[in-house]
Formats: sequence, structure tokens, C-alpha cells
Amino acid sequence: MQKVFIDVKELEKRMHEVFGITEDVMIENAASALENEVKKALHDRDAARIYEKRPVDRTERPSISRAAQRGTASSNDVLILCGSGNNGADGYALARRIAGDIPAAVYAACDAKTENCKRERDAALAAGVKILSRSAFFKKLSSCALVVDCLYGTGFHGTLMPDLSALIDKINNAPCFRIACDIPSGIDKCGAVSTEYKHRPLAFNADLTISMGALKAAYFGDAAKDFCGIIKKYGIGVSGRIFEEAAAADLYFLEADDMKLPVRTKKSVHKGNFGHAAIAVGEKAGAAIIAGQAALAFGAGLSTLVETETGTAARFKLPPDLIIEKSFPKNTTAILLGSGFGRDRTEAFQSVCAQFEAHKGAGIVLDADSFYYGDIVKLLDVLSKRRTRIILTPHPKEFQSLLKLCALGDYTIGQLADDRIEIVKKFSERFPHIVLVLKGANTVITSKRGVFVSVEGNQSLAKAGSGDVLAGLICALLAQQYDAEDAAVTAVLAHGIASQRFARAYDLTPPKLIDAVGKLRNEPQQV
Repeated sequence: MQKVFIDVKELEKRMHEVFGITEDVMIENAASALENEVKKALHDRDAARIYEKRPVDRTERPSISRAAQRGTASSNDVLILCGSGNNGADGYALARRIAGDIPAAVYAACDAKTENCKRERDAALAAGVKILSRSAFFKKLSSCALVVDCLYGTGFHGTLMPDLSALIDKINNAPCFRIACDIPSGIDKCGAVSTEYKHRPLAFNADLTISMGALKAAYFGDAAKDFCGIIKKYGIGVSGRIFEEAAAADLYFLEADDMKLPVRTKKSVHKGNFGHAAIAVGEKAGAAIIAGQAALAFGAGLSTLVETETGTAARFKLPPDLIIEKSFPKNTTAILLGSGFGRDRTEAFQSVCAQFEAHKGAGIVLDADSFYYGDIVKLLDVLSKRRTRIILTPHPKEFQSLLKLCALGDYTIGQLADDRIEIVKKFSERFPHIVLVLKGANTVITSKRGVFVSVEGNQSLAKAGSGDVLAGLICALLAQQYDAEDAAVTAVLAHGIASQRFARAYDLTPPKLIDAVGKLRNEPQQV
């Protein structure tokens, strides 16, 4: 995993104090990184493959290689969009560095204000760089190969001005490759995209974002996921490790290596060694059945459906490997409550919760409809004090209900999207021994150790039953005696990585997803 920072200004200040790295050196390093990627995009045919791999619809836009192959005199033109601060200074420095080698021009969307920006603008002009008028910029835009966004970087907040909104919208619809310096313009430091243009969120739509020094929280907002493209990290004068260690962080980016799959190494074992997952069946029994199958596929030795209303599961043609019971088996090692349970079954919900007392050693997953019952607040208090291995798996609307029930705030869905890192931290302070998995385009996990973000999931998971699969995967790992944080991290990564082969598909179903999870492998390890 890698550290993620909401604000890197303190880190950059430390670089100057400890290592003597001045702002002009950082600007030159940023320009060098941009130059490297611009030249790769123009001359390396791998750029075409990078472009085509993006899991979004690009059917009407040519890849960079096709743009370069048009054969016109301007086919390699690079346009650089510059702002008034240090991000603009990065852009002017880039223009100066490539002047004479690559046909490049600048559009100054704002007048230079900082001394760094003024100095780099003057240096670019001295090197022969042209600063275009707005009309000249638009004329070149239709035939240029590449646009670099150096408007705001980490300094953006609020909404884009109308003229900049129109400008960025035109760039987004131009047939060119797009690179953003630090953060695509229109995204704030927390990952919120607050500008609406033509009835949709708007920011610079980068194919590639160059992150200077460290990863920023801005990349991991749900709305930001559609605008950041591929993210590459470059140093600003010291190694990434030294830069990141200059300040504490409690926000982390999860990588595939953080996944600890339940690989089997011992030979003399039986099903009881791998735990017993028990799933409460409610009004929509299909959800519990999906979760039960996911639990088996992810290593649970047994998976039982516990009926809270006689005959609900029996209405289905059940897989023969799932067991049906009327109460939780004595050897239950993990319990899942909420998937398809229903929101108006207070007595049944209380009855299931009362049975937790007889299974104090079992891990507990609360999902879906659980977050609409007022009793959940008292339950969380009891389980948190007992330090039970407990994981909550809400989507934003369910989390909205949970926060209100816990008197932690009455948030809109928009507020949850824009400020979710701070809101999940607030929840974790209230329940420090509970692990929260907040689902979304990027999934956020909180534990007493910090906040973790997974970006592995994709749009193919926007399908009924995907959340039930995740709940079942988590339940399986708790049944196998994973601690709560490891169970959440591993299940979320497995869920997302398994979905990647379906990224552009519309036919992903829970059984296909479960099958894909079952085929994941990593290095054997003892669990």
C-alpha cells in the first residue's frame, strides 16, 4: 500500500527546510516529468495501448498514435493550458523545455500572479514559446496531438468559472491525448467535482495524470475516477519514500499485494478448520443465497442459510452445498445479517441480534437493510466495547441512514460523495473497533489503523447482487479467523480485481463474479 495525502503543501515545505529543495527546483522537476510523458505520448506507440485500455467509451476519439499518423504539419502540436500559480509555472517550464524540439504553444487561461509563474512565463517567452489568444487556441485544438492541463493543480476549490467550463468542455471533446499536472482542473483536494456543465459533472478529462511527490486524495473521489485516467507518480527531488516519511498519514492506497488470499498449505485438514459462515435469510432470500455461495467460494468450510421466516429459502432451488437451518449452528464462526433482510422486520432483526450473545467469538458482517433499524446503534455500542470482529458494508444511501441513526450527521448523498474521507473518519472515531467498508466507485475502508482506498472495482459491479457477493466474501474470511481489517481489505481487493475482466461488459452476474473470485491466486501463505 502507498500513503495518500489530502494536502502536500506541508510536505513541500519540509522538503525546503530539510533538504534545501526550493520551489524553482520542484517546478523544474515537475516540468521534467511532464516533458518525459509528453515525449512518450508522441513517440512511443505504447501510448496507443495505454489509451485503449481505459475502461470508458472512447469510440469516437482516436488514440494518440492515430493522431500522430495523420501526416499534417501540426499533427505533433502540444498545447499547454497555464494558470496563474505554481501549476501554471510548471506548464510554462514545460513549454520552455520542449521549445525547438516539439511544436508547442501556451494558452494563458489566467494572468500569471505568483513570482514563480511570472518568472517561468518570461523564460518561456525568451525561449520563443508562443502564447495564444483564445481564438487561436481553439483553432489549433482541432488538430493538435496533445493538451497538457497546468491550470490549477492542488489549488482548486469550488466551481469552475463559466468561461473555463466552456474551455475544458471543448478540450474534453477534442480528438487529442490529455495529460494533467498533479490534479485535473475542476477536482478539489478531496476529490470532489463540483462544477455542473450541460447537466453533468465537469473537470479536465485526463488520459494520464502526473502526480508529483506523492499520491493525492483527490484521485480517489468517486466522481474523480472518471477524470484522472492513468496516474503516474514522479519524485520532486528526493525518493518517494523520503518524501512520504516527511509527514504522518492515515490514508492509504491499496494495491494487489495487500490482498491475503486464503491459500491452503496444510494437507491434514477438514472443513471445520476453515470455519462456518452463517447467513441470515430475510424477505429477499436470493441475496442470502448469493452471499452463501460467495462464502463457500472464498474458502469457508461450511456455509449455512439461517431462516428468520419459515420457508423463505426453500422457495428457491438451492445449490446442494448450502445448508438450511432455523437457528445459528453452534460451530458458527462468522455471521452475516442484512443482505435482502427487509426494512420492516424489527422483531426478526432483534431476534437475530439476540443470538449474537451465544456466538461471542464469531465475526459479524452487517450489510444492506441492517442500517435502517434503530436497534443497530445499541448493537454497535455493545459489539464495539466487546471488540468483536465486526465489519459494516453500506453503500452511500445506507451509510446516510446509519449516520443519522447514530446522531453523527444528516448528510445528503452529495455531501457524502464530496467529503467522505472526513466523514468516515468521524464514524471511526465514534466506533474505533469497528471496520467500515463504504462501497462506491472507489471503496473506502476504515479501521483504527487508518483509512484505506481501493480503486480496483469498475462499472461492471453496478448490478444487483454484487454487494451480496462482497458481504459473503468478507463473511468467509471472518469465518476463517482473519482479523477484521485483513478480511475487509482482502475481500474488497478480490471483489474488485475479479471484476476487471468484465470492465467493459454488461453481462456480469453474481455467479460469474463468484467464479472469477474463486480463480484468483497469490503466493501460498499460512492463514
